[in-house]
Amino acid sequence: MLLPKGFVVRTQTTEKKEKIKMSLRKATGVILIVAVMLLSAGFAVADELRGGLLYDKWWAVNGSPEPTGDHPLYPPVGQKSGSTTFRCKECHGWDYKGADGAYGPSNSHFTGIPGIFGTTLSAGEIFDLLKNPDTITVNGHDFGNIGLADFDINDLVDFVQIELIDTDLFISPSAIFIGDEVVGEVDYNGDAACWLCHGVDGTNINFGSPGDPVWVGNIASENPWEFIHKVRMGQPNSPMPSWVSRGGSDQEAANVGRHSQMNLAGGTLIFEDGFESGDTAGWSSSEG
Repeated sequence: MLLPKGFVVRTQTTEKKEKIKMSLRKATGVILIVAVMLLSAGFAVADELRGGLLYDKWWAVNGSPEPTGDHPLYPPVGQKSGSTTFRCKECHGWDYKGADGAYGPSNSHFTGIPGIFGTTLSAGEIFDLLKNPDTITVNGHDFGNIGLADFDINDLVDFVQIELIDTDLFISPSAIFIGDEVVGEVDYNGDAACWLCHGVDGTNINFGSPGDPVWVGNIASENPWEFIHKVRMGQPNSPMPSWVSRGGSDQEAANVGRHSQMNLAGGTLIFEDGFESGDTAGWSSSEG
């Protein structure tokens, strides 16, 4: 039997298919609405690696104006001033242990403020602590009014909850990387591709001056905690990528550090007289 063009015989199977399609459309619509709501609230897109960059120097990451004055919570015992006091690392340290770590009493970065490694605070509590002023949350950092959007703060929360490491597992008390220099050399010149920017001998980028050069080997030797943080997370506002984002392990980052200390220009395991382990001694690719 010939049927008119466009005529459809509606069978039970056809109706089931259409019901399934309609259910899928509704489900997709609900998912999209929820996604938009979460994105608007700053959730579901938190990036812990970006959080690691924000921890380093947040205004170099999110484009906010560099803060002026001293942070309201920066203590009188601290020796720093200006925008440096707004950096998370300045009080909590590159090893995330604050006054109990490399930024202890003998260090020029000492503030007496505890670290964040091993915190038992929930994500919501960390968020409130970072966003709110002290008048709302005890010890509130007030970053919500200083230059961090909610999604920035969520990235920092994820960094604290996911990416903090116990640096004592990778750096000895004498500031020597615990790792394999041979494997580190392979990664430096291979998968990590560090040599492309820093050079095979580590002298392509000078973080100091022509008369007083500072190479990546200097950083590895004089502040290994900063070195491993930047290898793992990357360098704010620069092409330097995160080793973790490329699938690299924390131990591999330590191996690169060991190679840098022992084989690259500026690398040395014999510190100069008067050098305080963990102190950047007036130089650094990131201002200490």
